[in-house]
Amino acid sequence: MTKRLEITAAVQEPSSVRNIACSGQVARTLRALVEAGPRGITSLEISSWALRTSHYVFILRRRHDLAIETLREPHDSPAGPGSHGRYILKTPARIIEVRGDQDTA
Repeated sequence: MTKRLEITAAVQEPSSVRNIACSGQVARTLRALVEAGPRGITSLEISSWALRTSHYVFILRRRHDLAIETLREPHDSPAGPGSHGRYILKTPARIIEVRGDQDTA
């Protein structure tokens, strides 16, 4: 039995650093955002596991008070033109501890 992924990250506040902890798909999303840096992520780029990217970003914003920008990018599809979101972590953060299975959440 594999243990669920858990991540602890150090988040830079204006005058201090605080630690946050998250698990599962939210942890994987945080790791993807930190690793992507200023280029950010889209659901398609992490589609092998991120089925509800906007929800995971919502949790990081609300529960962990992270600033995550959403940029709208146009795309073409068989159904016609549309757009998708690119999520960019604006709050400085670094992963300080990873526990559990790193390949699955």
